[in-house]
Amino acid sequence: MFEVRLLGPVEVWEGGRRAPLGGSRPLAVLAALVVHLGEVISTERLVDLVWDEEAPATAGALVATHVSAVRRALARVGTAELVRTRPPGYVAGLAPDRVDARRFEELLAAGRSLGRTEEAADVLTEALGLWRGPEALEGLGQSFARIEAARLGELRLVAQEDSFALALELDRADGAIAPLLAHVAAHPLRERPRGQLMTALFRTGRVSDALRIYQEGRSLLRDELGIDPGPELRAVHQAVLTHDTGVLGGGRATRPVPAPRSGRPRPAPSHLPPDIADFVGRAEQVEWATGLVRGVGDPGRTAPPIGVISGRSGIGKTALAVHVGHRTADLFPDGRLFVDLRAADATPLEPADALARLLRAMGVDTDTLPSGLEELTGLYRTHIGHRRTLIVLDNAAGEAHLRPLLPPGPGAAVLITSRRRLVALEGAAHLDLTAPDEAEALDLLRRVAGAGRSWAEPEQAAEIVALCGRLPLAVRIAGARLAARPHWAPGRLVGRLRDERRRLNELSAGDLELRASLELGYADLDPPERRALRRLALLDLPDFAAWIAAPLLDTGTEEAEEAVERLVDCHFIDVVGVDGTGLARYRIHDLAREHARERCLVEESTEDRTAAVLRLAASWLDLARKAAARGPGGATRHFPEPAAVRPLDPVTEEAVLARPAAWFAAEQAGLLAAVTHCADHGMARTARDLAGALIASSAALYNQFDAWSRAHTAAMAAVRRGGDVEGEAWLLTGLGRLRYEQDRFEDSYAYFADALRLFGEKLPDGAAVALAGMGTARREQARYAEALELLEAALERYGDAGDAGGRAGVLYGIGYVHREQGRGPRARAALSGALELYRAAGDRHGEGLTLRSLALCDRAEGRYADAERLFLDALRIFTGLHDTFGVMYTEQALAKVELRTGRPAEAGRRLLRCLAVAQERQDRFGEALVLRTLGELRLAAGDTGAAREPLEVAAALWAELGLPLWRARTVWDLAGVWSADGETERARAARAEALEVFRSVGAREAGERAGGGTP
Repeated sequence: MFEVRLLGPVEVWEGGRRAPLGGSRPLAVLAALVVHLGEVISTERLVDLVWDEEAPATAGALVATHVSAVRRALARVGTAELVRTRPPGYVAGLAPDRVDARRFEELLAAGRSLGRTEEAADVLTEALGLWRGPEALEGLGQSFARIEAARLGELRLVAQEDSFALALELDRADGAIAPLLAHVAAHPLRERPRGQLMTALFRTGRVSDALRIYQEGRSLLRDELGIDPGPELRAVHQAVLTHDTGVLGGGRATRPVPAPRSGRPRPAPSHLPPDIADFVGRAEQVEWATGLVRGVGDPGRTAPPIGVISGRSGIGKTALAVHVGHRTADLFPDGRLFVDLRAADATPLEPADALARLLRAMGVDTDTLPSGLEELTGLYRTHIGHRRTLIVLDNAAGEAHLRPLLPPGPGAAVLITSRRRLVALEGAAHLDLTAPDEAEALDLLRRVAGAGRSWAEPEQAAEIVALCGRLPLAVRIAGARLAARPHWAPGRLVGRLRDERRRLNELSAGDLELRASLELGYADLDPPERRALRRLALLDLPDFAAWIAAPLLDTGTEEAEEAVERLVDCHFIDVVGVDGTGLARYRIHDLAREHARERCLVEESTEDRTAAVLRLAASWLDLARKAAARGPGGATRHFPEPAAVRPLDPVTEEAVLARPAAWFAAEQAGLLAAVTHCADHGMARTARDLAGALIASSAALYNQFDAWSRAHTAAMAAVRRGGDVEGEAWLLTGLGRLRYEQDRFEDSYAYFADALRLFGEKLPDGAAVALAGMGTARREQARYAEALELLEAALERYGDAGDAGGRAGVLYGIGYVHREQGRGPRARAALSGALELYRAAGDRHGEGLTLRSLALCDRAEGRYADAERLFLDALRIFTGLHDTFGVMYTEQALAKVELRTGRPAEAGRRLLRCLAVAQERQDRFGEALVLRTLGELRLAAGDTGAAREPLEVAAALWAELGLPLWRARTVWDLAGVWSADGETERARAARAEALEVFRSVGAREAGERAGGGTP
């Protein structure tokens, strides 16, 4: 039979053959998987288990090597499939009855459930016969092996002593004396077997030997522990002295029992705090915890049920544990114990002090308590081992503090509350307690505030709950404040809570204070964790990726990510999702963030805080610059050069920039928060640079203008306070660009004009940007003469050695004007110059735009094949850049070629795709352009009824945008509809109106349409 043996040296046997497992590391890998039988153990956890804290850098690879070695060894006995690969690691695929340790535990449980019978004795003998050495997992020194060996060793002692008790119960005192002598010699401080040996000696007439055994034990206990024997052993001693066969038995012996008590029996201890009368909700969590503790005493268990309830400060962990304790009190007739594992000064209670409290609660005389932790642990396990007790351990700081407090057997149940997840606590079930839903939080507010108080203004009550983050303690305090002030309407408290800087001060009522609760959680963190939390709270970020902790803490990315994950384990940070780049996004709870920011202001200097923010801003700016260069929308051309950048490590950088638009989408809210923070804290240049990054972000994300506008408003206030005229001028160009993107061309022109005034003659590059912006606004308004003059002035300011991207943009605009006014050769010359510059600069977006513009020149001159080729070239570029707008505008232009070359079906399908994009992105110019082309398509097909609506909508949009040339072109098309429908006079008037516009702006249509041709 195949078997893995742990009760002694770790071995694997198949029939009569033992698998040669080789070195200690493969042996440890196998043992770790079998100890955690059926559980998938990740490679990282195997590294921790096998190497403890001394793992080499190549440990992850070594795990795979050792697993292969184990599999080869097992293959020699025909069991290679024992260790199976299961992402993210490995699992031991083995039935429990194939592990001697599991069979031992099952036999022990079975024997104890059979009562005082011959069968029970035989089962316990069989269980003990499985042991092949003095200790389990012999030869392995890893922590997990030592812990498991200690656990199994304790169960072995329990089995041996239960076996001795059955021998006495079944009148086998003679046969029990020899093994008891050996057992007492090996474990001289264990009182139960010493009492059993005294009983066996008494029954066989060896009273003097029984008394000598007692004296030896008492001396040992006094010398080594400084204590006297416990009440049970003293009762046996007294019974031997008085020949009390009622206690010791005659022909049949009984287990040693305490001396009979006089008077009323001592009541079972009940130390649980009172249940909360207004406890609400948490139905699923109550069911989970109740179901767990109801597993106490399960015949199949050899260990207690342990539940860990973890969550942030004020979330209601203790309230839940106490509530469940009261609901299940009938299951624990021997008592319900409660220990707050924090002292009054918020430092963790030492395990020895906690054990002393528990022992005193169980009636142990304080004067007899030993001082050492090991002795206290043994005494505690002796007393708790046979009691049906619930133990609530509140505010646990860590696993090491808890292990001595856990009972040894299945008769007790344990509920633990902690701000940490305590994932290393063996055998525990875990519940992460999160904020209740809005309905439960509102119910709590109503109950605490009093009937009718929160009903009067339901919207205000809902806002109170939201401002409290649905945190039960905060909601309870808010309700208590309303209850204490009957003259306050809920709206008044809302007004006081809205101010984040005052919110923690407001959340205090009587001896309930949220800040004190948050301070306890903060004090529970290690110093590096506190520093990470303080820095992450500085900027009031709505959410963030873990990498931002690296510049904030001035550490490497991996170390920073680990710091963030530790704060997740401590419930200070929540994982709120995954962004478009595939990175996890994190968030600090509002109230915890405000407390951490307070601590940052107190504990860190202004210089340190400023340096942290500037490092993060520099990293953001470096990533934004690179994302703009990779992303759609030509974002890089709108990104002013920042004052300082700070690259991340190449691996992290590549990961976050793999999808530039997704990165901008994920970081936009954080960038805006950073602009506001820098503007408010004297970092005006950084605020200005970050506002520039948001121009690139908005360009990449298409028409998302709110962040752009708010960032520039905040940064503008900062530079004006600091008297930074150049910064103000650059921000004005950003606002001019914003108004251009919003199709507000007159406002755009005004901002650029203000910028030009501030740039003056001292900053020719800035003046060139402003002139180019003014010219572009006039170009869109079809004020071509003015536009051409401004654009040529911009080109002159740039000079031959000026910014290549800027010169390319100006040449593009000049070519646009010449094309619209019918000067084809001059348009091609300017556009060819722009194309050359864009290609030299590697600006694929600019290249695509210019190819499209050159194709429009060909289309206007009837060279449809050349136009189509260039349109398709541009389309490939925009598709490769994932530039939705570039694709849409190019497809619209290509659809016109298809329409004019007799392919209306293809054109129609293309235009419908374009219309969907324009409407989804709220691009009114694009929507009008596509609608006009759809109208042309239907008009060409002779369907004047279908053509009328899109053309009329397009004409109305052009009017709203203040673009008379585009409206005139659409009105010309509508004249064709009206003429076909018999509205001759209306058509004639429309054409006359359109021609007047064409002539006034100098558009090419002035000559083309004079003869009544079709646009």
